[in-house]
Amino acid sequence: MTSKVPALIDWLVTAFQAAPTLGGATPPVAVYDGPVTTAANDKLLLWVGLQDPDNPGASEAATFEQSRGDMGLTGRDEVSVIRCTAEAWSGLDDVRTARVAAFAISAAAEAVIRADATRFGGNAQAMPGVTGGVLLQNNVQGAGGVARVTFDVIFRSFT
Repeated sequence: MTSKVPALIDWLVTAFQAAPTLGGATPPVAVYDGPVTTAANDKLLLWVGLQDPDNPGASEAATFEQSRGDMGLTGRDEVSVIRCTAEAWSGLDDVRTARVAAFAISAAAEAVIRADATRFGGNAQAMPGVTGGVLLQNNVQGAGGVARVTFDVIFRSFT
């Protein structure tokens, strides 16, 4: 099956890694393409194509739905939903700092999406883009305050 999902995930990872507010920030946000197997001590993270970084099994990366855009055999309309997770932890007993940082990461990601003029490398339109999210937060012994904002990026394309 033909889908724009792989190209959209690649575009998001590359754009987020290059953004001066994310991968190019000081301190940088570690931008990961899906799950990682290496131990990392990054305190600011953004996963693209990963909804639950703690899931030891396969975690939903994206969904897509296609429909016929015409009566011919030339292509389909596709709505793709890419799952993303922004995370921050402080190392201190301070959930507020982590929460503010996690929301700043998700806001920076949304700004990159809104500012794009290339139609995401010619792959789609963000319709409606980032639609909302879920805040998860905790105080973890040894890690301190931890906050995650999971959000979806919705694209519309023609395959």
